[in-house]
Order: sequence, then structure tokens, then C-alpha cells
Amino acid sequence: MIVCGIGLGLFILVWMRKRNQLPAQKRKMLLILLTAAFLGLVLGVYEQQNPILLEGNALARNESGEGDYEQELKLTAEGLLEDYSYSLEVPEQSYTKEEADVLLSGAAEEIHKEFPGDNASVNAIRGAVHIREVYQDGRVTAEWNFDNYKIMDFEGNVIAEELPEEGELVKAEVELTCGEYVRVEEFYFRVLPELLDEEGTFLRQLAGSLKEQGEKTGTEYLELPGEVGGYKVSWSVPGEHMPEKVFFFGVLLAGMVPLMERSRAEERKKKRCRQMELEYPELVSKLALLLGAGMTLQGAWRKIALSYQEKRKEDAFVPMPAYEEMLVTSHEMESGIGEERAYERFGERCGLPSYRRLGNLLSQNLRKGGPGITALLETEAEAAFEERKNLAKEYGEEAATKLLFPMILMLGIVLVILIVPAIMTFQ
Repeated sequence: MIVCGIGLGLFILVWMRKRNQLPAQKRKMLLILLTAAFLGLVLGVYEQQNPILLEGNALARNESGEGDYEQELKLTAEGLLEDYSYSLEVPEQSYTKEEADVLLSGAAEEIHKEFPGDNASVNAIRGAVHIREVYQDGRVTAEWNFDNYKIMDFEGNVIAEELPEEGELVKAEVELTCGEYVRVEEFYFRVLPELLDEEGTFLRQLAGSLKEQGEKTGTEYLELPGEVGGYKVSWSVPGEHMPEKVFFFGVLLAGMVPLMERSRAEERKKKRCRQMELEYPELVSKLALLLGAGMTLQGAWRKIALSYQEKRKEDAFVPMPAYEEMLVTSHEMESGIGEERAYERFGERCGLPSYRRLGNLLSQNLRKGGPGITALLETEAEAAFEERKNLAKEYGEEAATKLLFPMILMLGIVLVILIVPAIMTFQ
């Protein structure tokens, strides 16, 4: 516990001083360690306030009925044993005869009071009776037996289908156990036929008629009665409405298709934009390099586009959206579209602010003229590389956020490792 307290204090000190300076990943690691130190401190305080050994040499015993438990101890015999592992079985408490008699008498009173359940009395049992396996808050166990299981089952439910009007007398025997003391209670109760309304009477007559038909031999089919108790009876098979269910399920799936397609399209668009943002610095840098080498703007553009077109023939080719648009622009200029307009259309198709800016920059240079296009592109490339660094940091933080759930899962596992042994020790 002292180690946990010192660790907790150090972690809090480091957290307060460097929480705004540490990277996100280290802050999360520090937070996990801080949580573990805090839990260790709490468990240490709990262990001190709830010691297993009372007054140094006594173990608490479970109450009678809760069972024995096993406790691991360290044994030291001066001059003989040192920290010897000793497993001790602690027996549950046992009752005196006087205490057991009180509990057994109380259990008998509970039985006689609760047994009729919702019935009028033990002399008029028409439905299920109330029986339990434990009484007196679990300190007395009960084992029930009935002398006629054709009338009542083990759980106290009346199962006899037909009973005489005067009913049947059934004997109940309950063996009550409290520690090592046993008492047997015996009493009788009368089970009467169930009081049925008109509907219940009809259903019972119907069940009898079906049973009679089922007992016939030499027939391939079970003939259903057409009249029971003066009532005409008709039969039909309940419809499962499977065609309607299948159609409804199909409608739901069809309704989900546009949503799924929209989500996929947005994901593809987002992925394309992200890829183009990463390609932009390299593209501008290539243009500036070729222009600086003395090539014309259109020649440099076509050279980059044709070089990409050659790469498309490779087996392990991965499409690059920005260069695909450059290739389209090159074909447009070959088909007769003006160079200035082609660069503007390039920026519009790409859709991102950086590419719009590049298209306008190239278009304005052709419109107004001037020798400074190479310097402008070099400046744009430097700014683009800086922006790419910021994007890399941003994507890294997004990846760290996606790892948050696995980290929470790991934290849960750590908590289980810490808490479960403590709970098992308490038990």
C-alpha cells in the first residue's frame, strides 16, 4: 500500500506539471498507471480496515448453512519454519441444541402458515401449494415428500386430471435440518377438484375427447371432434404469414441500400480527398523542378502525366487520384481545350482548396504572363510540405483515438486482474 501511495503521489505530480507537454499517447499511459495506483491504494486501505486475521490469531467463521471456506495463511514457527504456506479449512458455525430447537420450531410455523398458498386452507387445496427448500433465512433446510405423486408433484403442483367431488387426502412429510439436528413434520391436506368455469369445462371435455381419439388403434389419422359439450367445433391452422414477413424484410433491406451506398460513397470521397491532400506537395514539387529545368508549363504537365500513365501498366499499381486528374487535363489539352481553361477545370474537378489554388495560379500565369511561376510553385511546394506534416499529425491523433477502445478494454482487464483476486479472498 505504501508503494501504491508513493506511486500515486508521483504520478499526480508528473501529471500536474507535464500534462500539457506530454504527447497524447504518454498522457494515456500515465492515466492508466495513475488509475492502477489509485485502485491499489483503495484496496490497501480496505485490507487494513477489514483484516482477515482478527486480533492477529482468529478467523471469522461463516454462519451455519453458508458452508466452510479455505484460507491461505503464512505460518512462522520460531526456529523451525519461516513464512510456511499453510492452507486451513475454516468450518462454519454450529448451533447448540437450544438454538436448533428454536430454529426448527420457527421453520415448522412458517411451513404451516405458508403451505396453503392461494388456497382457502389445507382442507381445500385446489391449486399449487407453497413449499420451499430453506426456512428461517436459510438456516434450516427442508426436504419434502408426498405419499401420492399422482395427485401432486415434487414442486407442489396439482397434476391429477380427475378427482372425486369429496377430494383425496394426501400426506406431506417434511424433514427439517438445522446443523446436526433433524426434525420431521407430518400433516395431511385434502386436494379437491379444480373449480372450472364454462370455458374450462369445455376445454377439459375437449382434452378428454382428443385423448379418446388418440388411443384408437389401426388409424392413420387423428380425427378431430366436430362437437364437444353441445358446442360445434371448427378447426384451422394458424397462418405464419411468411410471404408477408419476407416481403417486409425485403422492404427494410431495400430501404437500407441507399443509406449504405451513400455511406460508402462518402467514405470513398473522404478517402480520395485524403489521398489527394497527401499527393499535392509532391505534385507541385515536380512541376517546380521541371519548370526550373527549362521546360514549358504544358510540357512539364504532360511529362508528369505520361510518366504516371506508364506506371499504370505495372502489376502492383495503386491509383493516385491527383495524377489521374492530371492525365485527364493532358488529354483535354490534346483534344483542343485551351491550356488556361484546362488548368481551371483541373482545380474544379479535384475540389480541394489547394488544387483550386494551383489551377488558378497556373491559369493566371498564362493569362498575365511573367517569369515568376517557378518561384511561386517552389513557395507553394514548401507550404504544401508543411501542411502535409500537420496532416500527418492529425491522422496520427485520429489513429490514437481509434485505439482508445482497445486501451479501455486493456484497462478493464487490468481492473479485473486487480479486483477479482481481492473479491475471491474476501469470499
